[in-house]
Amino acid sequence: MVVGKELRDRHNSPKSRLRLEIAGDPNWPDYTDQSRLELWYDETDSTFRASQPVTVSDDARGTPLADHKAALDIGANNLVACTTTTGEQYLYEGRELFQRFRDTTREIARLQSKLREGRYSSERIRRLYRKRTRRRDHAQEALCRDLLERLYAEGVDTVYIGGLTDILETHWSVKTNAKTHNFWAFKQFTERLACTAEEYGISVEVRSEAWTSQECPQCGSTDRTTRHQDTLTCPCGFEGHADLTASETFLKRHTEQAVRPMARPVRFEWDNHQWRSTTDASSNPKEQRTDPSTVHRDGNVASGES
Repeated sequence: MVVGKELRDRHNSPKSRLRLEIAGDPNWPDYTDQSRLELWYDETDSTFRASQPVTVSDDARGTPLADHKAALDIGANNLVACTTTTGEQYLYEGRELFQRFRDTTREIARLQSKLREGRYSSERIRRLYRKRTRRRDHAQEALCRDLLERLYAEGVDTVYIGGLTDILETHWSVKTNAKTHNFWAFKQFTERLACTAEEYGISVEVRSEAWTSQECPQCGSTDRTTRHQDTLTCPCGFEGHADLTASETFLKRHTEQAVRPMARPVRFEWDNHQWRSTTDASSNPKEQRTDPSTVHRDGNVASGES
C-alpha cells in the first residue's frame, strides 16, 4: 500500500500537497538539517505514524564524534551483542522478551480456535496483537536509544551490522525463523537502528558476518569450535561468550583500526521500562558490570550462560 495515496484518497485531495498536523514536541527542536520523513500505516492500531531523523549540532548532542567503530551481532536469544574499538562490550538479553511473545502468541491461537466457523478474529484477539506489537516495539526503541547514546559518548561514528541472510544461512531453524521475523522483526529493528543513529550522526553499514559466530578468536578455526547455548569453545583452549566473541570477530574483520583489549562486558535485561544491568557491581544500575568470574582466560569476553 502506498501511504501517500491512501491519505490523499481519504482526504479527497488527489492532486494537492498533503499537509499533516503533528502531536507532541520534537526531541530535537534546534536541528540544523532534516532528513527523509518515514510514514507508515500501523494496521494493529489503524493509525498512520511518522518519524523523521534530523541533524543537530555537536553542542546540542553534548560531545563531538570521534572515529571509533562498533560491530553488532544481532541474534535470537541475545538480541544485540556489541563490541567497539574502544574495548567496550554490551550484551542485551532477549530470552524473557521472546518467552512473553510466545505466550501471547499461544493465547491468540487458543482464542482463535474457539471462534465460530467463518470468524477469524475478535476484539480480544486484536487487543492481544496490539499489546504484543507495542511491547516489542517499546523494547526495540529503548534498546536503539540506550545503545546509540553509549556509542556516541564513546566517539563511535560507524556501526557495522550483519545482514539477515547470514543469520538464516548459518542458524536457520523454525524457531530461529520465528524469532528473527515474527518476534524481533529483524528488518524493522535494523531500520529503526539506522534511523536513530542518524540523530547522532552515526552511520550504519551492513556487512557480511558469515561464520563469525563459529570462528575462534585465538586460532581462527571455524570447523573445530563447538557452541553450547551461549558458550563457544575450541580445542585450542579458548572458551568465551559466543555472541560477544562473534561481535568482536565481526569488528576486527571490517575495521583497520586496532581494537583495544576488552573491558568486562556490560549485560542488560529489559524490565518493561528500560534496559538494566543484571549485576550489582555499581550504584548506577545501567553501568553495572558482569561478574569477573565470567570473563574468559585472556580477558576478552564473558563466558557462560546468559
